[in-house]
Order: sequence, then C-alpha cells, then structure tokens
Amino acid sequence: MSKKYFFIVIVMAVVVVFGGLFYWFLQYNNEVKDESTAYIPSQPITKWQEITITEDEPKIAIHINIPRIIIHSYDVNNEINLEIRRHIEYLKDYFIRDATMAAIDNGETNILNIETEILLATPRLISLAFISTEDFSGIVNDISKRTFMTFDLLNNKVMIEGSELFPDALSWARAVTIMKKAILSDYQGDPNCDLFFAPKQNGFSMSCIGVDYSLGGKQISLTKDIPISMVQEFLTPSVLSDVTQ
Repeated sequence: MSKKYFFIVIVMAVVVVFGGLFYWFLQYNNEVKDESTAYIPSQPITKWQEITITEDEPKIAIHINIPRIIIHSYDVNNEINLEIRRHIEYLKDYFIRDATMAAIDNGETNILNIETEILLATPRLISLAFISTEDFSGIVNDISKRTFMTFDLLNNKVMIEGSELFPDALSWARAVTIMKKAILSDYQGDPNCDLFFAPKQNGFSMSCIGVDYSLGGKQISLTKDIPISMVQEFLTPSVLSDVTQ
C-alpha cells in the first residue's frame, strides 16, 4: 500500500469518527425530555423568621411570621423567597396606605399581623397561605384576610391565578365555579367577592374577599377547605399526584 493511499484511508477514518461524534452531539442537545425524567429539586426545608416593623406617623406596628424556603437549586431557592417577600411587601404597603387614609388619629397604634402557613410542600409544588389581620385605630375591623401563593418548582415561577394547575381554560373555569359555589353555600347575604385558592394535602384551601352590599358594603372575608374529590377531574395529572401523594 502506497503512503499516499494509506494517508487517504486515515483521513477518511478520522472524518467518519468525528462526523459520528458531531451527529451524536446534535442529537443529545436536541433531545426532548419529558416531565417524568426532568430534574426535580430535593424536598424543601423551611426556616421561620419573626419580623417586627414600627412607624411613628401614622403609628403602626407590623408583626410578620414568614418562612424561608431552602432548596438545593440556587435559582429556585432565590426566586421563591423573593416572591414570598414580594407578597408580604404587598400586604404591608396596602395596610400602610389604608392606615394613612382611613384610620382615626386618636393616639392608638394601627396593628397588622401576618401569619404564614405552608399548605403543601413537595418536590414539584409549594403552596402557602398568608393570614393578615388588621386593627385600625378608631375603626371596628375584626376580619382576617387569607391570601395564597403557589410556586411551581420545576418551572421556577409563581402560579398567579392558579390557572396553571389545570390543563386548559375550560377546566379552570369549571373548578373555579365549583369552589366559589362551595365557599358561598352557607353564606346569607349579597356578597361580591374575589376567589383565592391554593392546593393543600388532599384538598384545596379557599377564601373569598370582598364586600356585602346587603350590609351596606361591609367588608367580608370567607374561608373554607374542600376535599380534592370536588375538583380532581379538572386538575392536571401531575398536580393531582402531588396533592394526593
């Protein structure tokens, strides 16, 4: 075999090998991973913080019980705790605005208490309830408002309205109708309220916050839990498995 022929054979072999590797590389990078094989963060760890904030004008005292979620994934860990702080800031700012505009300046302190409850914590979903109780100086206000946050750990985002828990808009609308009917079933009056909800273990936790015009526009805040059986047919299968595991 001549040296020239031998050299050509070697070059062709190298081309074939590198061509195969390049093809494999393209296939690997374009591989579509389904949800069942996607990376799922480890079980979350929770640490609790007690925070007190005071202001002189108007006189305000805010007491906050807030969780700090610890997850192995750095990005998810940062984002979920940022969203929790944002929600707390929203509740705090809303209260300060109302205290400035509506509270009577009689020397008493306007007080806001925020308690946080973890409803569900799995490698896929975390849902929390925020219970805010306001006490304005000179105003009778004895209701607590319960709002929620559900965090999707796989996609690193908050489910704003909870519609992402359902496969399509129709399923979401049917589930919302069932939940609102359930929470208002025992209420007597003329309520006009917005529904808030989040999944919990084997069920859903709900609140309806608004006013009752039959009571002169009085603020109302209704809360209720329902079993998962009431809405399970409308849920995305992966969410259903998390709630019932």
